[in-house]
Amino acid sequence: MYRSWLTLRRCEKRWEKNKVGCPSTLTCLIGCCKGRSLSPLCSPPVMTKLPTTDQTADSRAFQVSRYLMEYIRHERLKAGDAVPSEMKLSRELNVSRSVVREAYRTLAATGVIDISNGRTPRVSRIDSLPVSALMRHAMYTGQVTPLQIMELRSALDTQAARLAARHATPDALESLQRALDAMREAGPIGGAYIRHDVHFHALLAEASGNPLIALQVTALSKAARYSIRAGRNAEPSALGFAELLMRHQVLLAAVKAGHEQAAVEASQMHFTAAEAALDLALQEE
Repeated sequence: MYRSWLTLRRCEKRWEKNKVGCPSTLTCLIGCCKGRSLSPLCSPPVMTKLPTTDQTADSRAFQVSRYLMEYIRHERLKAGDAVPSEMKLSRELNVSRSVVREAYRTLAATGVIDISNGRTPRVSRIDSLPVSALMRHAMYTGQVTPLQIMELRSALDTQAARLAARHATPDALESLQRALDAMREAGPIGGAYIRHDVHFHALLAEASGNPLIALQVTALSKAARYSIRAGRNAEPSALGFAELLMRHQVLLAAVKAGHEQAAVEASQMHFTAAEAALDLALQEE
């Protein structure tokens, strides 16, 4: 494997320098030489059976998981593309179907593949659930604080606001306005508005056009609900519910106008107030 990697790097460097392929009659299966011929060592590794040095089911499942990840990469599979079935992989790697099934479950839990019952396993689209589970675990076990969650939200939302001012579509802007209207109609009593507040920021992240920002903002939604609830309970009367709505309205107006710097400043102003309110709430606990 290491020798293959070294040869792959030599192929890439030779192409970049001379624009010629590797001296061989084989075709590169992973495109490192831009479709030209190359050494057999550049071909992706093919595992016909698992190593026998460690026979535990857990280690075998891990090896199968790693093999599947390499398979997806080398075959250049996209979201929605099928991956080998349990039976086929079990036969090719000479392992039990239970080991392959455990590997598939591991990859499904991390959002790599989709193994819906009765359907062909496929490459998954990126999903916020694994990231969300990690965020909740970190907060509930005291490894991060609500204020740190809020600080991360601030960084993400500020960049989302900048990009949304640049990329937001008319439909996205309309959805943002509806979320803000719903927050206003819900009112401050009982915290019903919080769901619409979180939805507003999720829509803003989607409007940014960057799927990674949207993924992280969605993953933070549950922690964000706690942060918003705590901050709203301690928010001074001068920065009450009406002021909260105003901050969102100013942010949305900047995004609608396509003013990136104004959107950034509005987002920073909003989160400065939100972080101060949350900090006060945590001090009173």
